[in-house]
Formats: sequence, structure tokens, C-alpha cells
Amino acid sequence: KKLIRDKKEKTIDDILMDQDIFTGVGNIIRNEALYRAGIHPLSIVEKIPTTKLTKLINEVLKYARTFYENLTKNGTNKDFEVYKKNYAEDGSEVTMSLLKKSNRKIYFSEHHQELYD
Repeated sequence: KKLIRDKKEKTIDDILMDQDIFTGVGNIIRNEALYRAGIHPLSIVEKIPTTKLTKLINEVLKYARTFYENLTKNGTNKDFEVYKKNYAEDGSEVTMSLLKKSNRKIYFSEHHQELYD
């Protein structure tokens, strides 16, 4: 958490892609973990409550494990609740946006994921 909090003015989507903090996390894991933790990808780190940050870290670990187990067993992973979906697992509409800095797509639910700014 300290490594994350040290970058307090960054957005959480940038932090999740920082390989010095979250080694091995890519776009799919980022999108899924943020959705499952209920955090909007453009949330500012310092504004995210500690309990939500803890939940996010746990969701990253949990989903990364699921992702790699699926790859090992099936050669693919299609266990998505928000990534490349029109509607999220909870039935809410998914927004896809292209990030300007990284030129990567993000998928999120405005209804389910809270923006901390």
C-alpha cells in the first residue's frame, strides 16, 4: 500500500500498470480487478479510501490467480465480468474508453465503479 500511496496524485489505472508495483498486471487484470473492487479506473490514488485500496489489492491477486489458472488449464481465459463486455456482470452498461497517455482501452461500469477524484 505504501508504494501505491507514494504516487498519490496518479490515477489508479496507471498504478496498476506500473510493473515496479504490480509486476505481471496487464490490461485485462487491471480492468477486472478495478471492476471487482468497485473503483473507477480514473480515480486519484490519494482519494481512494484505505479499505477500498485493500480490496483492490486482494482483487488483483485473486483475479491474477484465476487468470493464470485458466490459461494453464484451458490455454485461454474468458472469465470476464467487464473486459470487452457490453454489459457488466451486474447488468450495468460498460463504457469503453481509450486512455490518451497509454493509448490502451479501459472497460468500466459508471454504475458499479465509484470515481474518487
